[in-house]
Order: sequence, then C-alpha cells, then structure tokens
Amino acid sequence: MFGLKKLKLKPEIYDAELLDAIDDAKYDYEKAKASEIALFESEIDPRWIKAQTAFAKQKYFFLLRAARTRKMKGQWQRSIIRSEQLD
Repeated sequence: MFGLKKLKLKPEIYDAELLDAIDDAKYDYEKAKASEIALFESEIDPRWIKAQTAFAKQKYFFLLRAARTRKMKGQWQRSIIRSEQLD
C-alpha cells in the first residue's frame, strides 16, 4: 500500500527491540505512578494526571501481551533497577 516495502526484522532483533520497549514502558509507568502523588498537590487537573498514568499503564501491558504472544523469554526486571541517570 502506498508503495512502501514491508520491513522484515529477524525475530531476535524484534524481540530485543520489544524488550527494550517494555523496559521503557515499565519505567515510564512506575515514574508516572510516583509523580501522580506529587502532582495532586499542584494546580494541575487531577483527571489529566490520572489519564496520563492510565495511558502509561496500558502501553506497558500492551507490550507485555505482545511479548507473551511471541512466547518471549528474557530478563523482565531490567527496568526496576534502572536509574535516573540512564535517561
């Protein structure tokens, strides 16, 4: 469609990219949960804060379902030990 070639990635490259995306999404979700409490004390609309946290959560779980569908195995806890300096 539209003259675009379909890009095919090797399964191991795709899995590595998916694992990195899961790590990033997990980190974003954990950070959103932590900052949600602090932001409630500010002038920002609480519905917006909840929506952003829910979006981060859904993105993370979507990527986990994709990994489960691919029956991936790997180190799932890398994002938990990730520090702020890695950003």
